[in-house]
Amino acid sequence: MRKASELRSLDAGQLQAEEQRLRRALFNLRNQASRSQLDHPHEIKETRRELAQVLTILRERALDIPRASATE
Repeated sequence: MRKASELRSLDAGQLQAEEQRLRRALFNLRNQASRSQLDHPHEIKETRRELAQVLTILRERALDIPRASATE
């Protein structure tokens, strides 16, 4: 799982590729879970969280929202 700061350093094309990769991974994890073949169920939660972070960063950039500083 990448940190949000690492994700923010990616450009829009890389973020969209990461989004697609995470969506495929989530599909595969859910598929494995439905067949009781999933060894690490926590991976679903981690993948969903990372996907949400990517989508949030893409949305912030689309709306041109300035990033809040950590000191505030």
